[in-house]
Parts: sequence; C-alpha cells; structure tokens
Amino acid sequence: MSGPEPVRAEIAVGGRALVLTWSDGLREALPAVWLCDNAEAAFDSQTGQRRQGLDALAFEAAFDDAKLDDAGLTASLGEDRSWVIPRHRLLARRRPRPTSALWLAPDAIQALAPIPVAGFLTEDEALGEAALRVARDGVALLTGGPAEAGLVEKIVARFGFIRETNYGRLFEVRSEPRPSNLAYSAEALALHTDNPYRDPPPTLQLLHAIRADAQGGATCFVDGFAHARALQQAQPDAFDLLARQPVQFAFSAPDGSVYRARKPLIEVGPDGALLTMRVNHRSLQPLDLAADQLGPWYAAYRAFHDRLHAPGAALAVTIQPGEVVVFDNRRILHGRAAYDGQASAGRWLQGCYADIDGLLATLARLQPGRRA
Repeated sequence: MSGPEPVRAEIAVGGRALVLTWSDGLREALPAVWLCDNAEAAFDSQTGQRRQGLDALAFEAAFDDAKLDDAGLTASLGEDRSWVIPRHRLLARRRPRPTSALWLAPDAIQALAPIPVAGFLTEDEALGEAALRVARDGVALLTGGPAEAGLVEKIVARFGFIRETNYGRLFEVRSEPRPSNLAYSAEALALHTDNPYRDPPPTLQLLHAIRADAQGGATCFVDGFAHARALQQAQPDAFDLLARQPVQFAFSAPDGSVYRARKPLIEVGPDGALLTMRVNHRSLQPLDLAADQLGPWYAAYRAFHDRLHAPGAALAVTIQPGEVVVFDNRRILHGRAAYDGQASAGRWLQGCYADIDGLLATLARLQPGRRA
C-alpha cells in the first residue's frame, strides 16, 4: 500500500510558512510548530521517542530556505540553524489508514487455505499470514494442532499475552450440570460478542477444539462491522440510534461480583471509524430509556439483528479437534448451534482472550512494508 510522496518545498508568506507539495497535487502550509516537533534533533536516537516537551517548541519561527531531497526536508531558519525532518515523518502525514476487508458473506473467507498450527508456532511467514487475516478479515483458522489442553497459551505467546478475566486465564466451553454462564450449557447461542459488560471488552478471542461433537455444536461467525456499515447505508437513523444511545450490559458472577458497562451497541470513534460491537442479548439489562424511546431503539436493534442473521451471512465451522479459531471480538460476532449434552458430553473447547494490539504489533514487525 503506497501513498502520495512529497515533491516540492517552498517558503511563503515572507518566511512564515513552509509549503509542501505532494505528488497527488495537495499543497499544504506546514506551521513552524509541526516542523520543530518532528525535527530529527527532537528525538532520542536510541529509543525513537521525543526528548523535548511542548514548552521547547518554536511556534513562531521564520524560515529563509527549504530543501527537499530523498532523505527528507531541511528547513533553514538563518544563523546556521536548521531543522531536518526525515522523510518517514513527512510520509506519516499522508499514510493511508489500514482498512479491513469487510464481508457480508463468507465466500472469500471460506476460499482461504487454513494455516497449519505447526507453521504458526515455528515460522514467521505463517504467523504473519494469520495476523494479517485477523487484521483484515477479523478471523483466522489454524488446523492440524494437537487436541491437548494448553495449546491456546502457545498460540498467544507467539504474538502477545493472555488477558485474564473473571473466567480465568483459560476457560472451558463444555456442558456443565449447573452452568454459571449459558455458554457452559448445550443450548444454542445467538450471535454475540463476548463480555460486553467489561470496559474494555477483550479484543481478541481464541477457541481450540479438544473434543468435537458429531451431533451439533457448529460455531458461526459474522462480520459485525460489515453489517453495521450496511445498516448505516440503508437505514442511517437506525445506525445513528444504536451508535448514539448507551445501554447497560451486566453479568453477575457466582461469587457475587457484578460487572457492568453502559455503552452503545455500535461504538464509533470521533472520525466515524467503527470501534467495537457490543451485541449480547443474554447480558442486556432492562432498558432505562424514556418510554417514547423504547420502540425506536428496539426497531433499530431488530433491523441490525436481521442483517446479522440474514441467510448466507454466517461462516459456519464445526471446529475439529486440534483446530484453533482466532477472531477479533470487537468486530466478529459468534454463535453456536445446540448439541446434545448427554450424547456428546465430551464436547470441549478451550478458550482464552488476548489483546489485539500485540497481534498488530507483531504484524508490523513481520510485514514492515504494510503500513498499519
């Protein structure tokens, strides 16, 4: 992914502005404070961190010359003073934002060959490909691993650290006689994101099949971001309501602890970027909205729900022993078909949570040409 390049620098407004022209025609007047703050001398050569604070910046400097070359920009201030802004910091101004490959149907995901667990654990190429798929598609499938407890710990160790929660460092998804969460039953689970009652929720989830179920229990994955964007296009008022109106999610743990978070179903950043889906009807608390707001909110919620559950929207996977699914819990909703808890008492998935920033940092290390 390449972006525009700086092609010319010139002094304007009597030295009070430095105008940079880009290969795509953009001309922008860079203020002295930005140039001072990004000059090479402002940074520690060992750590790459800024050494100077805001009080050291020159807000009103005047320039008498500017030179642009392959190394970057040199802005002269007279009296043998100059600021050198390296090319990579100029390019950072126009760096393309990373984009996800949103999918309304799973065809492109199904066409991808699974990544062998052995390769993921030992080869940077396989690790980078898996990280890329999670960043791009929201989900990656690893196959051919051992059907032994603890594999998810080794998977996460390749890119980051496990995020421990009230469910423990690892959690066991299997039918229990007296489940503390419906996930630990044989019932079907509607599409959802995990832990919407936490702030922030876990950003990455892993599920490893130790024993599978021949009579049900298929796991479904849906791209919540793709369907949120589709809702925004088709029913902008419904999208805005779900993105604007906070609602409360909660979970009561067996020890009496209560986890609560009051957030919108669709969390959007100031720039309009989709940040997090919180969709989990099991954990949604009674709405405390004004009476005349209840109907519109439920109508918007239903509109989003119908898109998520549209025929052909889900990637259905019966996770086989030794397979691991890694997915972005902010973006990808997952659910489960029911299974016979008596006949298939051996069904056992082991899972854990992790932080996606570790995976993205690993991707940046392994694929430095991919601007992320």
